[in-house]
Amino acid sequence: MKNNKIQDDSISILGLGNGGHAFAAYAKSQGYKVKIWNRSRAVLESIKENKGITSSGLLEGHYDVDFISSSIHKVIKQSRLIMVVTTANAHKDVAARITPYLDGNQIVVLNPGRTGGAIEVRNSIRNNNGPFKPHVVEAQSLLFVSRCSKPGQVTISGIKRRVPISAFPSCENEEVVPFLKDLNGAFWETESVLNTSFDNIGAIFHPTPLLLNIARCEDPKVNYRHYIDGVSPSVASFLEKMDKERVAVADAFGVQAITLQKWLNSVYGSSGGSLCETIHNTKEYQNVMAPSTLNVRYIFEDIPTGLIPLSSFGEVAEVPTPFIDAIINLANCMFNKDYRSLGRTVESLELDKIPFYLLKEYMTLGDEFYIEIKKQESVLEE
Repeated sequence: MKNNKIQDDSISILGLGNGGHAFAAYAKSQGYKVKIWNRSRAVLESIKENKGITSSGLLEGHYDVDFISSSIHKVIKQSRLIMVVTTANAHKDVAARITPYLDGNQIVVLNPGRTGGAIEVRNSIRNNNGPFKPHVVEAQSLLFVSRCSKPGQVTISGIKRRVPISAFPSCENEEVVPFLKDLNGAFWETESVLNTSFDNIGAIFHPTPLLLNIARCEDPKVNYRHYIDGVSPSVASFLEKMDKERVAVADAFGVQAITLQKWLNSVYGSSGGSLCETIHNTKEYQNVMAPSTLNVRYIFEDIPTGLIPLSSFGEVAEVPTPFIDAIINLANCMFNKDYRSLGRTVESLELDKIPFYLLKEYMTLGDEFYIEIKKQESVLEE
């Protein structure tokens, strides 16, 4: 379906969790035509009853929504920006759903992509025989720190100062980045999706404090703050060891990853003599409560789409990741799952077909580069 009436001021929000609510309210406040979709119709019905989304915190006000539908193809029609704000483990399914209806001028943005999201979505669009190749962009993290008290109501407690983004392939950045910067100036172009993927801070910050405080989480009488109460000096020390592994894996692929402490300073302006102190000095984290259930994205999203691919990239590069692997194994044992079989890997992302030393070039040029590699291989074989 080719659409010749793409509207630059129209934005589609796919997924109405904490981030989706925040994006919908914020985009409307900036003058965009906002259209929303969610897998659960009950959420959409609640927003209809609320006559839009009520926002508090850094963004105060009530914002109507221009179009609400459980039909994903109707929601994405004519929108320049398609903001995917589902959990990352749903990216592949969402890509398959929207593929038949995409226009080559549309921009699919993963908020965030976690590790390898844009690669997975681009592969899914290709494998589902999409008639056009839309631009696929990966954000390093979610723009907002936000929480929904119920459908139709959101509190935005933080807006990041800088969110690195890149298209896959990154040669398309010049064409797509301006549309996102028009939405919010915090969106900032980085070299490629290797940068956004290896700087997956949530993979380090989310599952580990939860698992190391699991007794608190399972106690219905206990409410605690994920970062402030859940990250003690010992937990922070473990996070630093995991983070060193993440940075080492990135370095093996020629990517200079940002450390947790530098990221907190860059994004929130936080500072401190140690990681623990810097976390505790982050004002946006002061009232972020820990999950009250273990059926939460900190586990089912951040392990399969964060820690698993980081470990997989490490294995390919022969960089040991014992602390990252320890959390994966702990989760496997606690939840009786094999997250490695469920998660993103170098193989599932189809990157095992690309020579290790050419991966950065592939991220820049995409399919055309891959086709050229296969041609050269054929010539050599002959």
